[in-house]
Amino acid sequence: MTRMREEIGEIPAVVERLLREAGPSLRDAAAAIRAAGPRFAVVAARGTSDNAGRYGRYLLETHLGIPTGLAAASVLTTYHARLAWDGVLVLGLSQSGQSPDICAIVEDARAGGATTIAITNDPGSPLARAAAHVLECRAGEERAVAATKTYVAELAVIAGLVAGLVPDSPLAGGLPAVPAALASAERAGAAWVREDATADSPSAELAGATRAIVTSRGFNMATALEIALKLKETSRIFAEGYSTADLEHGPVALAQEAVPTLFFRPDGEMGASIDIVLRRARASGAHPWIVGGVELDAVRAPGDRPPLVLADGLPEPLTPLTYAIPGQLLAEATARRRGSDPDAPPGLSKVTLTR
Repeated sequence: MTRMREEIGEIPAVVERLLREAGPSLRDAAAAIRAAGPRFAVVAARGTSDNAGRYGRYLLETHLGIPTGLAAASVLTTYHARLAWDGVLVLGLSQSGQSPDICAIVEDARAGGATTIAITNDPGSPLARAAAHVLECRAGEERAVAATKTYVAELAVIAGLVAGLVPDSPLAGGLPAVPAALASAERAGAAWVREDATADSPSAELAGATRAIVTSRGFNMATALEIALKLKETSRIFAEGYSTADLEHGPVALAQEAVPTLFFRPDGEMGASIDIVLRRARASGAHPWIVGGVELDAVRAPGDRPPLVLADGLPEPLTPLTYAIPGQLLAEATARRRGSDPDAPPGLSKVTLTR
């Protein structure tokens, strides 16, 4: 078993431990946000953490009403601009907490009067020292180069932070059910990728491809981007992550029979929006693979690949945590089918230091 596969298997326990132990630090950070009343928020991150930050953007905007943007580090580190940080909430995300550019943003923001929060797996890291508040992922050592358990832990930290500010929300009410839902998603995802199968398996189709499309919208835009990144990292597949809204504006023409296409479709209003693009992708020749909720049985069309139904009952804002797992399992299985080592992709290292 690869390290990547082992670490995916650890995710339910990681999130259960995080939710059990992180209460005091989450409450302190939530209290700081409440006291500051920020008028704007900025997320500073790179790579996988950047995708977790995009999830955070949706949570901050939908649940707290705080307009949120993604930091452009070079504005500070290369162009040396001065920014007005007063009244801003800054979330710095880095699994290692080592990236100099993310640390620079948080340091500058804190000095300028922002409310600064570091989300990291290393509470002794430079990023943790730079921020006023530290939220630890508690994922333990991650040895595979491709981040899996630390990504889902980052999502859980952000969800826990926002839930503390809206305690009567479905988000807060659904959090206790997440560890069990993650364990269920792992079992279902492992059966769905069917790494020993030669047909009707997403890993088999992707293993023979050089390109792929991964798409969703809303909270799961982060899922689409992250799973596309995992396929690039582990299998060297030119996988493109799209919002279905963007895919509809031209790139849907790329959805062809020879291009594996993976949709993440939550139940509800967002799922109905995604269905519009599903129909267009099918019309272009795609035979989509779909991960989603119980509505999939009703929306599946002839020609679609076997879907993965995750009937966990979680509210949509928490589905990115469970949807990530089958995507990660798919990337790991696809890499092995292609003869690649998902634990140590050529040319990549666990920690990347960007300035």
